[in-house]
Amino acid sequence: MAILRRNVLVVAFLALVLLAGKGVTEARLSLTSLPSLRGGYAALAPPIPVQKSPPRPALFGVVNIQRTITHIGGKIQSETSRQWNGLASSIGRVFSREEIAGAGNLDDVLKAFKSVLNGSEVDMAQLLKACRAHLLLMKSGGTVLRVIAKDLEGNIDKAETMFKKLRKEDRRYLASLLEVERASGIHEGNSLQSESAAAGLLWIRRSLAFQLDLYASLIPANGRHPKDAAMDAYYKTLSPYHGWMLQKAFPLSFSSMPDRTVFLAKFGGREPDDLDEAYERDVVKKLKALVATWEPIIDVWSNEFERLDLEDPRRV
Repeated sequence: MAILRRNVLVVAFLALVLLAGKGVTEARLSLTSLPSLRGGYAALAPPIPVQKSPPRPALFGVVNIQRTITHIGGKIQSETSRQWNGLASSIGRVFSREEIAGAGNLDDVLKAFKSVLNGSEVDMAQLLKACRAHLLLMKSGGTVLRVIAKDLEGNIDKAETMFKKLRKEDRRYLASLLEVERASGIHEGNSLQSESAAAGLLWIRRSLAFQLDLYASLIPANGRHPKDAAMDAYYKTLSPYHGWMLQKAFPLSFSSMPDRTVFLAKFGGREPDDLDEAYERDVVKKLKALVATWEPIIDVWSNEFERLDLEDPRRV
């Protein structure tokens, strides 16, 4: 989430500027008390007497603090929204129209993920292949999924970098890859090295867990609106690992989520007006199969991370 973190830092900087500016205002600093800031002949002029105000009750100070916090909070929320909209727009430009138009379909994704679980082991080559196939599908799912897709792509790259370096016997399964990387001493306990395969795979799993809950909400015809389901899924799967700024920024995009019909049409490769009942049932059937396929994979995935003490709880 390098792009998102950069935008968050911009917002945080603006917050500090606002706070500093408010502090100067509340302290009523006068340029006459700091003549060196003005220079010229004004610096030599005698100071202007300042009439002292009587002490104010402590309650007045508390009210001022509350007003300052409210003021800064409003500025942060406004700037965060602007930054997020800019980010979503830039992500749309990163994925070209040709890429989105040629996105994969549910059949490819479902077929790829069905080959991931080999008994009680996660096949790494198949997992990476399946994630790449799903990445293409996500590019057709609208702004929110395209933002998540860009983050997912970066994490897939991390996992693939380590995968390509290891011997075949060490990279065959998720467990063996994680064990070899952990034995190299790259991590500090369960504080994962940020560019490691473990860090990438951890966030891929969290992303899929979020999408599992979102896609499950699309299965019933009279279910909740996707934006409400996305909010619940976010608080369950991603929010515990996001810092304050990301917790404010990420959900902002959910308000622009399309309704269920648009989602199903996108995943089915059709325009919403062309989605008839028979085709809708077919897409829903595939989504239901994908959710059922993901559940045991994510369970094994989580168990391996817990077994190796690689479940990094830090916020980003």
